[in-house]
Amino acid sequence: MGTLTAGVPRLDEHCPHKLPSSCRLTARPVCCACQDTRPHCASYSVYVDGVGFVQRGTRWQGYCWFCREFWNNRVAASGLSPPQTRIPEEPDQTEFLDRWYDFHRGYRILTTDDGTEILMDVSGEPLHGVAPGCLPRTLEELRTGRPAALGLSSAPRQTQASAGAPEGPSESIEDTIGALLDEANAEDAERRDVMNRHLPAMSTADPSGSPSSTAGPSQPPRHTTVQDRRERYMTEDYARVFGTREEMESQGEDYYSPISGMFNRAWDRYRRAEEQRRNPDGPDPDVSVAALNQTSEVFENEVPDPSLVC
Repeated sequence: MGTLTAGVPRLDEHCPHKLPSSCRLTARPVCCACQDTRPHCASYSVYVDGVGFVQRGTRWQGYCWFCREFWNNRVAASGLSPPQTRIPEEPDQTEFLDRWYDFHRGYRILTTDDGTEILMDVSGEPLHGVAPGCLPRTLEELRTGRPAALGLSSAPRQTQASAGAPEGPSESIEDTIGALLDEANAEDAERRDVMNRHLPAMSTADPSGSPSSTAGPSQPPRHTTVQDRRERYMTEDYARVFGTREEMESQGEDYYSPISGMFNRAWDRYRRAEEQRRNPDGPDPDVSVAALNQTSEVFENEVPDPSLVC
């Protein structure tokens, strides 16, 4: 990713994290973390596609890309869990920022016992090739081939922070999302299984609801459970909307489901109201549908004249 602010001078109005994080909040002199005024919480809401909002996010989840990477690296270097942090105060980044600005300036200021300031050259890996939240490698580390690390950590303050911070969830957000998706898939599979078991039963059941005369010996009653009620409600809802299989077989091609009848009646009422609105002095709105079809042919443009059909 690299540091985009490697050649940007530090201004007095900049917050300490503005340049080290390469914050993209260009309209403000402070970084996303210093601009964030929300109260600190153990977890934050994050949206997961297909699941919804879950309380498994971090405070810096919605920051700009570079600030998010900066705090991911700094929290990982500190050894603290996200619920134990109070960004930007905890983990403390004073030592890391001082060291980073030494590389940014190219020198370090040392003060002797008599108050004399000495400038010591600080050279190392170019900042534009270092990810936010990491320190550049020194020339010695580059010569020895040492891999890039997260830099200074805040381990000395970990004990103090963990003593007063509330315990948060131990699993990661990926594990939580996977568990939620597995739970949703299990519910869908259970719902499909219920429908597959009850649709054949609807075709053999007596429409009147009375027990069949060919039924075998009575079985001991089962205890009513939440699952039984849920299955019964699903079966009743299906029959109420689409009808039963017996009704479909008895009426054949002339069958209209309850939901089709509901829409047909609503459409009929709409057409009557439109005809009455366009022709208030015309026939009574309770005229037949055939008369409405003839008088509203131009408006509807969907019912052809039967005499013209070959």
